[in-house]
Amino acid sequence: MFSATSRAASGLAPLLALVLALLVATGLVAPPASVPPASAAAGYTLTASGTSTTTAGVAKTLTVLYQRDGAPVANAAVSLQRYSNGSWVRDRTVTTGSTGTSAGKATASVKPGATTKYRFRTTQATSATLTVTVVPGSWSLAGSGAGHGVGMSQYGAYEMARTGSTASDILRYYYPGATVSTANNPWTSIDVQVLGRTGDPATTTLGLSAGSWRLLDGAEAQLATGTSARKISIARTTAGLTAKITENGTVRQTIGARPTLYLEWTGTDYWAGTAGTVTVSGAQGSYRHGRLRVTDLNARPNVVNQVVINDEYLYGIEEMPALWGTSAYGGAAALEAQAIVARNYAILDKVEGLKAECDCHLYDDTSSQNYTGWTREGGEAGEAWRAAVDATRQDSASTVSVVRNESAGIAETPYFASSGRGGAFSGTASNQDAFGTAPQSHLAHVADPYSAQAPGNPNTSWTGTLTQAGAKSIFGLGWVRSVEVTERYSSGQVRTMRAVAPNGATRTLTDTAEGWRTALGFQGAWVDTVTATR
Repeated sequence: MFSATSRAASGLAPLLALVLALLVATGLVAPPASVPPASAAAGYTLTASGTSTTTAGVAKTLTVLYQRDGAPVANAAVSLQRYSNGSWVRDRTVTTGSTGTSAGKATASVKPGATTKYRFRTTQATSATLTVTVVPGSWSLAGSGAGHGVGMSQYGAYEMARTGSTASDILRYYYPGATVSTANNPWTSIDVQVLGRTGDPATTTLGLSAGSWRLLDGAEAQLATGTSARKISIARTTAGLTAKITENGTVRQTIGARPTLYLEWTGTDYWAGTAGTVTVSGAQGSYRHGRLRVTDLNARPNVVNQVVINDEYLYGIEEMPALWGTSAYGGAAALEAQAIVARNYAILDKVEGLKAECDCHLYDDTSSQNYTGWTREGGEAGEAWRAAVDATRQDSASTVSVVRNESAGIAETPYFASSGRGGAFSGTASNQDAFGTAPQSHLAHVADPYSAQAPGNPNTSWTGTLTQAGAKSIFGLGWVRSVEVTERYSSGQVRTMRAVAPNGATRTLTDTAEGWRTALGFQGAWVDTVTATR
C-alpha cells in the first residue's frame, strides 16, 4: 500500500521527465554523452554498435540488437536518432529481423558530413550513444618549385641568362665558393645504358637510317654487315645473345648465341662513310655517335651507347629546353652552364667506373642524366644546344670547362628544375638538408628570386593531394584528423610535419627535403599550405 508521500512523488515523475525533455529540446540542457533509457520497460534493452571513425561521404553501418530479458525482439520498429542543434531528432526507422542470426537485429547506413552522435530508441528502451567521428578524406597541399632543390636551378639559370649573366656568373651563384675552371680533354668515351632496365623487353631490334653497319662479337671479329635496309633483331637466351638479320621481312642471316655483340655504323669515329642514326626498339632515343655494345645481363639484352664524353655524350643530353639558347629566348648562357654541370656529372661517374648492375657508367634517364642522343641533337633547336656544348670546349688548348670545388677537385654539380616561389623561406637547398649527406660548402643554400621570375616557368604553383590512407601510412596513425607543416628548411622546403589523431594522439616527423618529396609523392617539397578538402 502506497503512502500519500509516495503517491505524490509518483505523480511528479512524469512531470519532471516532461520538463527535462522540453529543456533538452530547446537546447537549454544538453544530453549526457551516453543517454540511458528515459523510461525503459522492465527487461528491454537496445545494444548499439558501429564504426566510430570515417571520412566525409563514406557510408558506415550502425547496428542495434533489441532484446527483452535476453531474447531477441523480432519485427520491431526502432528509431535511429541523431543529435542536432541541441536535441535528438529522428533520422529514420529500422525494423529488427525475425529469424536466425538477424533476429532482433537491425542496421542503418549513415553518411555524416561531420562528427555526429547517434542512438537507437523505442518506447521501452534507449541505447547508449554512438559517436561517428568524421575526419578529412584528404588534404590539399599547395606549393611551388620542382626537384630536389640542390645546386643550379634551371629556370633560375634561364632568368639570369636572359638578364645578362654569363655561364660563369650562373655557376658561381648557384655553387657558392666554387670556381669555373678548365680540365684536360682526353677525348675519352663513356658507356651509357639505353636499354636493359627492369621492365625493358627481352628482345630488341636495331635499325640504321642510312649508310652501312657491321655486327661484331666480343673479340670484335665481324659476324655480319649490311645496309640501312636491314634490321637486326636481338634476343636473349640462356646460352647468350642471338641475332637475326632480316631484309624486307625475309631472314637473311642468323647468328648463334654470343655473350657480347657490338654494332658499328658509318659516319662515326669507328667507321668513316655516310652518316646514319641507329634506333633501338624500347629505348627512348636514337643514336648518331659512338657504337652500341650489347651484353646478356639481368635476363635481357643490355644495350650501351659508347660515346665520347665532351661532345658526343653532351650533345645528347636533354635536360634543358634547347630553344632557350636561340636569340628569341636569350638564354644561351644557361645552356652553356647546363653543359658544364652535365660534364662534371659525367666525369665523376667515369672516375667511379662501370656499375655492375648495368655494365655502364651512366643511365640514360634521370637516375643519372636524361640522354636521348640524336633525338636531342637533331631535334628542335638542336643546333643551339650543340653550340652551347661547343662553347664549353677549348679545342685548341685541348681543355674543357668544369666547375671545381674549394679543394680544386671536380665538383659535384647537382641541378634541378625550379626553386619555390619565395616568401619568408625560399631558395635552393643545401645538400645536407635535401639528402642528409655531409655538407659541402659549394652546395649550400642560396636565395633564388630568379626561378619565380623566369617566363614560362610552370612550377610557380602546384597543388598536391595527401589522402587519408597516405597520411595514415606516413605518420603511423590509425586515423588522422589534422596535418600541418611545423618547421621548414631555409629553402622553404618541408622539414617537420605533425599529424593529430581523433583521440588527440600526435605524431611529429622530421625528414630530409627529398624524404618528404618522396613520401608525399609531389614534384617538390616547397609546401606552402595544407588544407583539409573533405
